[in-house]
Amino acid sequence: MPFVRAVEEAAFGRAVEADIVDAVRVTDDWLKTGSIVAVDGMRRVVGHVLLCRGRLLSLDGAERHDIGTIGPVAVLPELQRRGVGKALMRAAISAAVAARFVVVCLVGHPTYYPRFGFERARAIGLEPPGDWPDDAWLALRLPGWSAAVRGVVQFPPVFPT
Repeated sequence: MPFVRAVEEAAFGRAVEADIVDAVRVTDDWLKTGSIVAVDGMRRVVGHVLLCRGRLLSLDGAERHDIGTIGPVAVLPELQRRGVGKALMRAAISAAVAARFVVVCLVGHPTYYPRFGFERARAIGLEPPGDWPDDAWLALRLPGWSAAVRGVVQFPPVFPT
């Protein structure tokens, strides 16, 4: 989708995030309802968020559960701080609930995502797939969550760790 790619590249100033979206699109982790766009009054794509399927491995590696992962979240630079990202995040969370995920995880800004209910993921028993800083490794508990949901999160393999 060239319009999504253009938004991702404009928002981040590079192609890495757009490449991730394109790579996830051809995997089993792609959710039709997880690639969400925001359009303006001229029907121009101005924002995009990707919700896809991740996995939670129990600490002993014996069990796997599907969970949601969010990212990237992109808004055209000239429209940032105007509520577009907020609307995209709310839509992604709604899609995660509809998909019956019990948790969604992301790596993101530690002062932005808590407004949606995200908290430090390690504090609730979710380890990242790499050496990620605690304040940026975040999770949102959804309906169906229980304290037994613990382990190591795996993003789709196309994500860098």
